[in-house]
Amino acid sequence: MDFVLGLPRTQRGHDSIFVVVDRFSKMTHFIPCKQTTDAMRVAQLFFQDIYHLHGLPASIVSDRDPRFLGHFWCTFWKKVNTNLKFSSAYHPQTDGQTEVVNCSLGNMLRCLIGDNIKSWDQKLCQAEFAHNHAVNRSIGFSPFQIVHATILSIYYHCQNIPKYMGNAIELVTSLRKVHETLHQHLESVNQRYKLEANKRRRNVELQEGDLVWVVLTKERFPAGTYNKLSARKIRPVPIIKKVHPNAYQVKLLDGVQTSDVFDIRHLIPYYEAEHEGTPIQGRISPTRENDSVRIFFR
Repeated sequence: MDFVLGLPRTQRGHDSIFVVVDRFSKMTHFIPCKQTTDAMRVAQLFFQDIYHLHGLPASIVSDRDPRFLGHFWCTFWKKVNTNLKFSSAYHPQTDGQTEVVNCSLGNMLRCLIGDNIKSWDQKLCQAEFAHNHAVNRSIGFSPFQIVHATILSIYYHCQNIPKYMGNAIELVTSLRKVHETLHQHLESVNQRYKLEANKRRRNVELQEGDLVWVVLTKERFPAGTYNKLSARKIRPVPIIKKVHPNAYQVKLLDGVQTSDVFDIRHLIPYYEAEHEGTPIQGRISPTRENDSVRIFFR
């Protein structure tokens, strides 16, 4: 689940899109909504447009939108035995499935609306059909083929059921072949993506109490406070908790207004020299203390 925000307000008052993607079949649904839509209304939209087609999900992956972190949302899905999985702060790769769909959706809407930019909510049905009809590169099928394969197979085999009772076995076999092929495609694609991602990945294991330099990205600065000369690193701060192998919670300095959970790629281990001025292999990172500059070699 994810939201596309910042769209022109239409005549129906819509300015956002609620995007839902099935991780297995890649079936997508685009639901127009408002940026002020609360968690209760989002749940209602899910049941109106998704539940009657696919049922309840086993798990939901989303970002840390306030609507997804609220008490109502967490309690509601816990009652229906749906596991909620949240991405790390400022790490959209966790929810990369919907991020890719959002990019494709933007390109399709630009082509469909032309100069009528305030009519995009009327074109969502066409964009949804086009996306679900196209063959997905990862699975080798279109989402329609995966979701509706059962219906088509039943229709085809039931034509001759009075004559050939063996069609039931053929039906099960054909459906099983489709799902096995799909699983193989997903596994091969995931392995290829994993190999490419591991080429640039650092194997760093941090423990509670370790000191780290914290790298601030542009998105973490409060609105209107970022400039090119702003300090990009926070002086060594301790690790409070290990959220999971790729995310850690740190104790930020007073006045730093951002989430205290950081991805491992934004954390640099800090090593203090035994004697000041003794270099230790690594990069040099300055910090300012009491209006004087000290150099820590790492």
